[in-house]
Amino acid sequence: MKVRLLLREFLDDPRRSLATEEAIFRLVSEGRSPPTLWLWRHSGAVILGRFQVPEEELNMDYVKERGLIIAKRLTGGGAIYQDLGNIIYSIIMKDALEIGLDFIMMYRIFIGAFLNSLKNKGVIAESPGLNDVTVNGKKVMGTAATISKSTILFHATMLVESDLRTLASALKVPREKLQDKGVESVMHRVTNLYDETGMGILEATYAVIDGYSQQLGFEYYRDELTEEEKELSNKLYNEKYNTKEWIFERQI
Repeated sequence: MKVRLLLREFLDDPRRSLATEEAIFRLVSEGRSPPTLWLWRHSGAVILGRFQVPEEELNMDYVKERGLIIAKRLTGGGAIYQDLGNIIYSIIMKDALEIGLDFIMMYRIFIGAFLNSLKNKGVIAESPGLNDVTVNGKKVMGTAATISKSTILFHATMLVESDLRTLASALKVPREKLQDKGVESVMHRVTNLYDETGMGILEATYAVIDGYSQQLGFEYYRDELTEEEKELSNKLYNEKYNTKEWIFERQI
């Protein structure tokens, strides 16, 4: 499968990134944009799952003090912290794998490709739950996904050289959730890929690219956003992703 490799970044505007992601997703579903692997980052942001509200998930005083930008994504799942020590990537494609609505199968395929890539580089990683990746028992990556009109959106945030203290201070994690994981704090639950393996941003990026090429047969070509994607992204940004209603109210 020929797949566009997109490296466009909106470092200081995560809401723009998420509007662009949905624009690509919609246009792929309509057959007007190509299958895409998009690699991107943000300089300092907290991203909420679709069904969350900031006051319940974030330490708001700390978030405001640090100037972290709050944004909300299209998919569900938990809140995440992002900085330049992350790798964020999205795979947006038609369901050529015949996944249907089998989310377990989808996570197994898309996370498995990355796990195999790490294994080929001598790193043993696992996915003990549905949508996380761990190394040495600590979380290094979280993922989320949606399927609509036989089109897949799978995206992931990987901790490579991230500021874990800011992560732990910005996010509220219920004590019950930590106890379920057998740890006392967020700092004991997560880790950076670099700290566990010595892999930095560049090497981890190639692990992503190589994994999907080797496991799913992606044949890459470099390209940019289309004019139609930019136009739809602007519309979604102004009418949805940059509005208080979308970010601060609970979505259904």
